[in-house]
Amino acid sequence: MASSRNSEDMDNDFGLFQEPEDYYPPKPDDKVEVFERNPEWVTAGTPSKITVNLLGAHPLWGHYLWNAAKVFANYLDERKHIVQGRSVLELGAAGALPSLVSACNGASRVVITDYPDHDLVENIRRNVKANVPADRIAGGLVAVEGFKWGHDIERVAELSDSGTFDVLILSDLVFNHSEHSGLLRSVDRLMTKPRADGSGGGEAFVFFTHHRPWLADKDMDFLTRAHDELGLTVTRLVEDYTGAMFDSDPGDERVRGTVHGFCLSFPPPSSQSS
Repeated sequence: MASSRNSEDMDNDFGLFQEPEDYYPPKPDDKVEVFERNPEWVTAGTPSKITVNLLGAHPLWGHYLWNAAKVFANYLDERKHIVQGRSVLELGAAGALPSLVSACNGASRVVITDYPDHDLVENIRRNVKANVPADRIAGGLVAVEGFKWGHDIERVAELSDSGTFDVLILSDLVFNHSEHSGLLRSVDRLMTKPRADGSGGGEAFVFFTHHRPWLADKDMDFLTRAHDELGLTVTRLVEDYTGAMFDSDPGDERVRGTVHGFCLSFPPPSSQSS
């Protein structure tokens, strides 16, 4: 039997399943954190303070300026040679503080990535515009791209003239244990390999905190796999107590408040063949 109901009736029915405009709570407002650089390390023509806009909330934890990012930003500011004249790729950048410092410190190219979520990516672009000298933006030295670790790697590779990057930044990512394989694939493909004489190899800087002390071994598995599966040399750089991000979290506060920094690099060719 054919229905005699018209389209207006159908529209009215569908309206029964539509939530009222105020059904969902409003998104929290964005917040701003100001990172003050050590005046002794600031290059002329770059900001002495970096204003990091952060989303009010995000399921991927991109709404915090993590202590690991602050420690690594200071580490880079004091050691500008790490990025000067080199290409830089940051994975899981969130507020992108280390990338912003890299752009201010003479990197030849900075590609900033996070999960391909519109709000995350647009917020990074906002931070680039607010903090990176205009001439470096106009020159195309900074790019922002959505990137899911281990997927569409070639699309990110195309953003570097050589197809790889000299410096990779992984700031507070290893707590995401299920994504270690994707991160390792990304590092393996996107980090510059050394020349035959052993020179020119890239470096991946992995800074993090054991936010869940009872899972610290799983955090460290990332470094173990980088050594065992990719053949990378793992060098400890930093162990810096900053205080815990969240006072009410469970576990040893000293563990939750310590930033660890490591460098992953390729061993000399003689070591690879031995």
